[in-house]
Amino acid sequence: MSMTQIAFIRKADLPTNGQIQETIQKLGYDFKILSGLDKQIDEDGLECNINGHQTYFETYVDIATNTIEDNEADYITDITDQDTAISFVWGADFAAGACIGLISLALIDHSNALIYYMDDQMKYSREMLVADTPQFLEELQKQSRRTANHQEPVKPKQTNTQTKNTFWNRLKNIFK
Repeated sequence: MSMTQIAFIRKADLPTNGQIQETIQKLGYDFKILSGLDKQIDEDGLECNINGHQTYFETYVDIATNTIEDNEADYITDITDQDTAISFVWGADFAAGACIGLISLALIDHSNALIYYMDDQMKYSREMLVADTPQFLEELQKQSRRTANHQEPVKPKQTNTQTKNTFWNRLKNIFK
């Protein structure tokens, strides 16, 4: 199962990977982009480290209107001068999810990016990304403890009162 989050941004406003890293570190996170700090996000994907957990996820860059058409995302109606779409694609990996959320946050702060989680046809606000990050990091920590203890995975508590099909529940179901 793969998940896709897309940042719609003005190409002219896209920060370098080093600027993204610096913004996230200033927010107090132990976060690093492991290569290409002097370049912008491109088709090479990103290798990152969050709280000592290394991860990799795919990145794709395209014209915003193409991305909306390709995803049949006619619900995205608030694009104005955002001419570029950066798609982040990842699998069942809490470290990748945390990194993508933080990068999205940095893109909002730097460039007023619009962030969409495509699997739920949902726009993410800055506040939602800030709220989700601790959940990702907590799940990552639980996963690390289970791996360290070689125990059977503990079924995560149902904390979300929304529909069973939400992003968190789908992601947690992978680890049951």
